Amino acid sequence: MSETPVSEVHGANGESILCDGLTVAKFRHHGKDEAARNPVSTFRELKISENTSLFGKPRKPREFTVLLAMSSIMSLTVDEAGKAAVESMVAGFRQ
Repeated sequence: MSETPVSEVHGANGESILCDGLTVAKFRHHGKDEAARNPVSTFRELKISENTSLFGKPRKPREFTVLLAMSSIMSLTVDEAGKAAVESMVAGFRQ
């Protein structure tokens, strides 16, 4: 029996999204407060948009807002590494 690897993506302000293979959970306050938990089977959509400055220029360093639509919608602000980690996590859902 193979184990599904646990993946966690850390975002801004102490928020994170954790996937254990069966469920996806959103945590606040550096993992102290679980805000939502949804089965992976309820995944609907991933939307990533780049945050820009007041004049429409990309921020330095680059920041992205991730919206993960499942039974509930989870939101997280991440850097470029976090964006790649979320995309990799969602690729596992689609298999």
